[in-house]
Amino acid sequence: RRLAVELTQTRLASVPVGRGTDITALEEDIMYNIFVRANAVFFYWTTVIFFLSMGCSITSFFFESNPKVSLELNKFEELSYVASYNAENALFSLDIDADLTSLFNWNVKQLFVWVAAEYRTKTYTKNQVILWDYVVEDVDEAHILLKDEKLKYELTSFEKELRNREINLTLSWDIMPVVGLLKIQGGQSSNNRKITLPQKYVKLPS
Repeated sequence: RRLAVELTQTRLASVPVGRGTDITALEEDIMYNIFVRANAVFFYWTTVIFFLSMGCSITSFFFESNPKVSLELNKFEELSYVASYNAENALFSLDIDADLTSLFNWNVKQLFVWVAAEYRTKTYTKNQVILWDYVVEDVDEAHILLKDEKLKYELTSFEKELRNREINLTLSWDIMPVVGLLKIQGGQSSNNRKITLPQKYVKLPS
């Protein structure tokens, strides 16, 4: 506003005021020119940022990665019936060795890593449950090396069909980009581990 007033005063000082001079129209003309130039500059840089972002996103699809994952069962801790909510609970621990450092590039903000259990029962042909998750925010944290890692979330069955059940465990990850589409990866053979739950209820001493 101050700039507009100074420009107006300068412009008016150089124009002789007479009967035919329209001061209001002159002020509006100056203000119009300022806003037009500001609008042009804004949209120019918006366009530049848009195309730079598109280039950042598109080029990241050609980036090759080679994540290495090992997922193993450490031990069963519990398979029990919980009367309070009439369901079965299974708890066990995992050994996780996941080197995901090669996934990071100029367009990766963070990784969301999780272990999911998938199994079949008489009630449902496909059951999927997330048992553990972890957020990797930096490449220095991308090598996940955990021994005897307990589940974050219990494996629960309200149908009480966990005993002697074969479970397929899979380690997967979401790649959350700086710009662009979310990418879900994982599911390779090295990321999978099949386990069979005990035939009877069991609980190891803590």
